[in-house]
Amino acid sequence: MCGAYGLSVRSIQNLIDRYDIVNYLDEFKTRWNIRPGQSNPVIVNQGNNKIELMVWGLIPHFAANEQYKYKTINAKAGTVNTLPTFRHSFVKKRCLVPATEFYEPDKINFVKQPYPWHYFKMKDNSIFSFAGLYDIWKDKNNGKEIHSYSIITTTPNEVVGKYHDRMPVILEKEEEENWLNPNIDEASQLRSLLKPFPDDELEEWEVGAAARNPRNDYPEVIEPPKPADKQACFKHLSAYPKSQ
Repeated sequence: MCGAYGLSVRSIQNLIDRYDIVNYLDEFKTRWNIRPGQSNPVIVNQGNNKIELMVWGLIPHFAANEQYKYKTINAKAGTVNTLPTFRHSFVKKRCLVPATEFYEPDKINFVKQPYPWHYFKMKDNSIFSFAGLYDIWKDKNNGKEIHSYSIITTTPNEVVGKYHDRMPVILEKEEEENWLNPNIDEASQLRSLLKPFPDDELEEWEVGAAARNPRNDYPEVIEPPKPADKQACFKHLSAYPKSQ
């Protein structure tokens, strides 16, 4: 899964240049610890590439209420074109979710919480894109609209697979145009893009406990854990009985 990521760029202009965006976003700010339920930038194609703030946690247009969003932060690549929640968006409402880093808990080597967290980014520090879906939900009572999105996940590459059994789909730069293209609706062509990202372009390291707290959103959350953090985590884990 992907439950936390960051978009740590200097300004909105970095995104405008990267994605050839034709509009502006006044409310943009750098983020180091983006979480579900928050409003974040996504890129959509409406004749031109546009940037828009959407809530992370897709609310399908047919949902009875907006509580749906906490169940749909991710969509699995294997079922994204068949599940009713995502099927319409897969064909008609695809987006790019810009990021500069993401986090995954180590659920491979640890079976008890708190899981150590690992930080992943491009070796060249570049902006990259998660494959995303979005939808627009309208409240029947007051007409309020919520634009929301989900990040698609797939099987991990070797870098992420050391710690987790899923990873977000990161599109190659040359694939982004096809993913956004509204004229492409063939499931097999789209699903061919939903693959693990190449290992040799990513780097990772373990981060401290501060990254696990959604209230912490500052550059230091990406720093490796201090010795005291590691000792506290080990003490917590050793309190559990060993598996038989």
